[in-house]
Amino acid sequence: MSIEDNENFYILEEDKEQSQEEKTPRNFAAYPDEETADEDEDEEESEEETNPEVSAIGLMFRIMFAPVEGWKKLRRNKVTLESIQAGCFYPLLALLAVSKFADYFYSVNVSLSQIITQGVVAFVSFFFGFYCIDIILQWLLPKDMVEKYSSAFGKNYIVISLSTIALFAILKDLLPMLWPILFFLPIWTMYLMFKGVRFFKFKDYQEVKFYVYAVAGVIGIPLLIDWVLNSVMPY
Repeated sequence: MSIEDNENFYILEEDKEQSQEEKTPRNFAAYPDEETADEDEDEEESEEETNPEVSAIGLMFRIMFAPVEGWKKLRRNKVTLESIQAGCFYPLLALLAVSKFADYFYSVNVSLSQIITQGVVAFVSFFFGFYCIDIILQWLLPKDMVEKYSSAFGKNYIVISLSTIALFAILKDLLPMLWPILFFLPIWTMYLMFKGVRFFKFKDYQEVKFYVYAVAGVIGIPLLIDWVLNSVMPY
């Protein structure tokens, strides 16, 4: 074989190798860039778990004792506002109203009408408090933040936070001798809300803004309604 034939042979072999490389698709999945990784994370979050038997009251206690995992579970599960209200919020409000009857054991100068009035006021303060907070937040927040808050997670975030305040109020009624300690329990709610605000995926300055508004509403609005009703309702 001549030198010229050898050169032609090697040229043909190189052409074959190039054609095989062109036919073989590159496996980009093996080398994902940052953008692809972010898209995968978004897809994973968008694939919410479906668990219709999730316990609303169990979610609240999980959030209280493991805030990050609890809020994450609440966000990933398809938990409706109605199910959280029916399974957690409303039962706690009913218990809060009933807990006012504990005054019979701790106070001598209390009438049945006073206890019933206090129970109604407590229930209404939290019940209408949620809707007041919802209206105020949608009024104060800019449009892009309202879109994120208006999700099921956003409304449940407020309801769960209010439920913890209602739970602490029940403990205060049942154990009034521990009031100096129980007085500080709302700080726990503030901590839980701080751990949950990140799941809205606001910008940094928006997180602070929303957190301040939400905490002021959750702690302040029920107290304000309670004060107004106790001022106008006769005992």
